[in-house]
Amino acid sequence: MDGAIYEVAAYALRYWFIFVIVGILIAAIYISYKQYHEKKYVKGAMSRFFGYLEIVGGPEEFIGDRFGVREQNTIGSAQHTDITLPDPSVLGLHAQLSYEQGDLVLSPQPKSDTKINGRRAAQSHKLKTGDVISIGDVDFYVYIRRTRVGHDS
Repeated sequence: MDGAIYEVAAYALRYWFIFVIVGILIAAIYISYKQYHEKKYVKGAMSRFFGYLEIVGGPEEFIGDRFGVREQNTIGSAQHTDITLPDPSVLGLHAQLSYEQGDLVLSPQPKSDTKINGRRAAQSHKLKTGDVISIGDVDFYVYIRRTRVGHDS
């Protein structure tokens, strides 16, 4: 009887790595499948916008939130703004974003604490993908969807 147990254990140990590799492959395929569908959903949801802002700094509960950018947008802590940030460092109406002739333009309100890539913004500024804007203590990464005449990318 002891010999049979050892024989079964030796057989299992001989092929355990196959089970581990198969398990890892199944996990990798499952994770890739989920990421593909998430990316596809985000691209579909964002296709109706000119781009989006993603919160990358500030209060922990805001990190990762994304806001689609339309032709005209208001940013502030007031409920009537398009992008509402309930943070004490954000004014009721802090800044405006507008899409003008293919450019995304940030227009800060006077006396607002608004920065673009770490520099204080006192007047309107054209944004580009990769810029980081700070509205009070909240930092946004800017993504602008590229468009070509007659084609969306």
